[in-house]
Amino acid sequence: MRKFKKSLQILSLMVVTAVVVSVSPSGGVLAQSSEAAITQQSNLVVQRNFEVKALGDIWAEGERERRAAGYADARKIFQPTGLYAKANEQIEIEVSGDKPITAVIGTHQHDKEWAIRYPLKTGKNTISSPNGGLLSFDNSNNEGSINVNVVSGGSPVPFFVLGKNTKEDWQAMMSAYPDAPSVVLQSEKALLIFTYASAKDHILNQDPIPVLQTYDKFIAAQDKISGLSNSDSDPRHRLDKHLIGIIESPTYTGGAYAYASWDGAIMPTKTGANADALNLTRMGWGQYHEAGHLRQQGPWTWSEMGEVTVNLYSLAAKKVLYPTEPARSQGEYLAAFLFVDQPTKDFKDSDSKLEMLWQLNLAFGDNFYPDLHRLYREMAKADLPTTDDQKKQAFILSTSKVAHYDLTPFFDKWGLTATDETRNKIKSLNVPLLTAPIWFGSDYNIIKPTDGIDKVKGIIGITTNSQETSSAYDPAINAFDGNTNSIWHSEWNKPNQFPYNITAKYASPSTFFKLTYLPRQTGDNGIITNYRILTSLDGVTFTEVATGTWAKDNTEKTVNFTPTLAKYVRLEVPQGGGTNGFASASEIKIFETDPVTPQPVTTYLSDMDWFSATTGWGTIQKDRSIDGNALKLNNTAYTKGLSTHANSEIVYKLDGQYTSFGALVGVDDEVGSVGSVEFQVIVDNQVVFSSGVMHNYTEPKEVNVNLTGKNELKLIVTDGQDGTNSDHADWVNARLIK
Repeated sequence: MRKFKKSLQILSLMVVTAVVVSVSPSGGVLAQSSEAAITQQSNLVVQRNFEVKALGDIWAEGERERRAAGYADARKIFQPTGLYAKANEQIEIEVSGDKPITAVIGTHQHDKEWAIRYPLKTGKNTISSPNGGLLSFDNSNNEGSINVNVVSGGSPVPFFVLGKNTKEDWQAMMSAYPDAPSVVLQSEKALLIFTYASAKDHILNQDPIPVLQTYDKFIAAQDKISGLSNSDSDPRHRLDKHLIGIIESPTYTGGAYAYASWDGAIMPTKTGANADALNLTRMGWGQYHEAGHLRQQGPWTWSEMGEVTVNLYSLAAKKVLYPTEPARSQGEYLAAFLFVDQPTKDFKDSDSKLEMLWQLNLAFGDNFYPDLHRLYREMAKADLPTTDDQKKQAFILSTSKVAHYDLTPFFDKWGLTATDETRNKIKSLNVPLLTAPIWFGSDYNIIKPTDGIDKVKGIIGITTNSQETSSAYDPAINAFDGNTNSIWHSEWNKPNQFPYNITAKYASPSTFFKLTYLPRQTGDNGIITNYRILTSLDGVTFTEVATGTWAKDNTEKTVNFTPTLAKYVRLEVPQGGGTNGFASASEIKIFETDPVTPQPVTTYLSDMDWFSATTGWGTIQKDRSIDGNALKLNNTAYTKGLSTHANSEIVYKLDGQYTSFGALVGVDDEVGSVGSVEFQVIVDNQVVFSSGVMHNYTEPKEVNVNLTGKNELKLIVTDGQDGTNSDHADWVNARLIK
């Protein structure tokens, strides 16, 4: 058989021999082996001889990565052949070499029955399955490869390989094998196994290439957040060579949209997850989430975190595919702020556990979770936590190690309390205590570990005296979540409990001047027609800043009021002010005045009194030269400054009020070519500027000195070590800035 110019580049499988099939006019499949047929139908080459590369033991790989038991600790995804064995069909396989290898007929979760494994021996093997299914190979050795030849048996199915096949190839395969029970699509990182019917309905007319590229892109992002890379010098952090299975389950009858198991991310036909997995316009969180389950590390996934830590991998996928979208919505972050703002709480009661995890990523950067995964993989097996309580304490300690901060204040805010033993272990790390309020961080306002409370912007708490909590669409938080489809509604069964109120709390006082109210967009119960707006600094004493009426319609209302400093802003609905005895809102927005950047205040020393002053001759002059002339340096006249004579000293008391001192120094022109001086600036008894010896012809020199937190400024002029004759020295534009 002649060699093709283009090699068949298939991940982990090298094609050595092939049989070519083409489609007869009547639709039947005809076996051909002529070179002409190969040339005409090269896109339908049927693989029969494989160099099956060693991928390692699936269970050992899961243990190495510290993956969670149950669905993540192994991947029963083996190397595909593109051949399907019918029930009881004899498959003859010839194996070269003496290493163990296993044939597998069937795909767990995809078929009605479990797959069956067949250990193969060197030489000829004949196997058959009473159930039938796709044929694959499991080479669980750690290195090398094994040559396997499928001598006879097995029928080809559509088998698309990214990097080898084209869209036209895919459509030709689908046309050539219309009776195939299953199809296989393989990329660098994923193996998709679906029914022929699903492929025909959902991917036949679109290009499989961008679909598979999308899987590779988001799986690579999940590799990255897991701290896994083939280029890592430490074998503990290498990628598992087994692919991520995306498997359709046509027989699933349960209630889950999709689920994960040792057999991959399972996409049931019943729920439509199969269609979402094949169609780029429908692919989303479900696919990211189930693939993420195959990454979870068990040592920091305690009981209530099984459906939480997985979503770190979902967010990694989302962020790489949609980089401009925030990881979590405003409403989800606001719910998190409400939880941490409570004086007492227990983490297990929070619905915002994912927000807590993501705040660590926002605060400490994209290397935080890769480093955390690496830390757990590097732990000795005997040191790994096993109980829930152990996992919680190990997580607090491990995250503090990775962050290089004592994170106990963060976890205290979240109601995840460290034991004394854990606190002592963290203290022994000698890392700084976290003081930044990163528990108020979000994609919209990232708080870093060096930030203060002033960096916290926006609302951190919502309170009301009436809300309906039986419906997810009616609690008070919905009025501030940025979603016009959700509403706050007063308690359904208690109308006419006026006055109703809803209050927004801020982390620190700000100046507010406007409020807008968007009524519910459907129905009219609770539309507010009479209102009061009140503000407070302490949450106890409220002062009215506006009152009035609104039309009973669903248009947005705006109220402007005198700019007011407050930490709490309340919308109150007085007696009869809510339609049908209720209160409701789709969205409430509160506006702060634009912060005014303080302008520097400059004070010239010639406008101030000094603390003490001496001069070697004459009198220190303000805004004039020693001889009473205009200040002049290098033929340029100046209106502000001090003029003195060597040797002199002028002292000012600062009391920490100023940020800097500035001046232009030189020998005044009135002395002609004589005179030589040296200027010095001394701050809190430390020389911070020295001009060197200057003459009349020397270019004037700029002085800029930091005075932040300083208490004393001394301006010194010496004689340049040649006597004081004509040493007229000017501190032009000498000024203090604060």
